[in-house]
Amino acid sequence: MPGTTANDTNEADDTHVRGARVRRRLRLAGAGVAAAVALGVAAVTTTAASAAPAPPDTGAAELRAAGVAGGPARIPNPGPGYRITSVYKVTSGTQTYTCNTAADGTLVWGPASTPEARLRRYLSRDRIHHFAGPRWASEKDGSTIVGRNLTDHAVPQPGTIPWLLLEVTAHEGPAGELSPVTHISRIRTSGGAAPTRPCTAGETRAVSYGADYVFWTKAR
Repeated sequence: MPGTTANDTNEADDTHVRGARVRRRLRLAGAGVAAAVALGVAAVTTTAASAAPAPPDTGAAELRAAGVAGGPARIPNPGPGYRITSVYKVTSGTQTYTCNTAADGTLVWGPASTPEARLRRYLSRDRIHHFAGPRWASEKDGSTIVGRNLTDHAVPQPGTIPWLLLEVTAHEGPAGELSPVTHISRIRTSGGAAPTRPCTAGETRAVSYGADYVFWTKAR
């Protein structure tokens, strides 16, 4: 069998070098493809994130669920710079009136009344206790607010208690759901009007009522 010459050895070396170069080029090309794919995925992810819809306005959705057409402008509201955080419905409630002596000496019911009601949030199971003060206390976390009636925003309703706008004057209890609330609207009222029958001084009477309460906070 003939021996191996120097030329044979050189050719073998050249072949080995060329193969190594080809393999290196293939590895570089593969890395480039992988990087391009990664960049493409990142671009798609970024585009998808930027195109994601804004979170829904739950306050507006709850107002619609309450059956209020025309949005916040159609109810007593604190004006620009505020937004709705939640809307609650009275599930059971009374307004209690006391028979008082008027300035002319006659006996009359009221005019003020004391609420006692349980409220349930639209589109949720959250609940609030509404009672004397007037106060609203979250049953979820105990946060409590005290309101003051802004009489110039009252909207009389025939045969029932008026729609109101109340300003929060104090926060009580732990921080929680009601801590950011600045105003409350009472809307969609039914019942609750003062009795019309004669009364005796100091007598009280609880009258069933219904309403929705809209809670407001400062817009961000």
